[in-house]
Amino acid sequence: MSESKLGVGGVLTDLPVLWINHQARNTDAAYKPVQLAVAARCGLTVADTLVTNTSAAVHRFAAEGATVTKAFGATAIIEDGGRKTTLTHLLDASDLTDLRGVEVSAHQFQRWIPKACEARLIVVGDRIFTAAIHAGSAAGYLDWRSDYGALRYERIDPPCDVVAGVLEYCIAFGLRYGAFDFRPDGWWVFLECNATGQYGWIEDAINAPITDTLADLLAQGAA
Repeated sequence: MSESKLGVGGVLTDLPVLWINHQARNTDAAYKPVQLAVAARCGLTVADTLVTNTSAAVHRFAAEGATVTKAFGATAIIEDGGRKTTLTHLLDASDLTDLRGVEVSAHQFQRWIPKACEARLIVVGDRIFTAAIHAGSAAGYLDWRSDYGALRYERIDPPCDVVAGVLEYCIAFGLRYGAFDFRPDGWWVFLECNATGQYGWIEDAINAPITDTLADLLAQGAA
């Protein structure tokens, strides 16, 4: 697999064609701490975030307000003999009492922001399609990926400053496509951007021509 990636992949990535997105750009854009820093430089509001492997730092951060932990990128882990999806977890007293293992690697802790809904914002070139995601269950309220059956979607228009910020963000990373997650309560708080994020179910739910827009952009053909 490694040889194929470097061999076949090396040939393909050198082609002077339009990529959505070029693999090298996707790799650069995958680092969550860099995402937050770039988003802030682009004028977006970001959630207070701690990257650490020390329990003392976690305790100090959690003492300042409700805190969640989430993976930097892995969508699943192997644990207790099976595969588990890695979801956002709201820290409670028992978590903070026993932080054994935090020293093994860097972890991401983020301030929990109460919400009425979340927003998934899809960028294709200079076009933007945005859906409000309303959770109908406690699990979905914490992480909507945990309960798709209880979600309701609504097409909305993001504020002009958010539009400007996400387009500048895409330019900074060299992205033609991005799936952004925001908390749109009062002010829009940037959470993360998945440069290869899925969009099909959102497209159907809000009747947005995302696939057609991608096809039109690809049809231009120029890098």
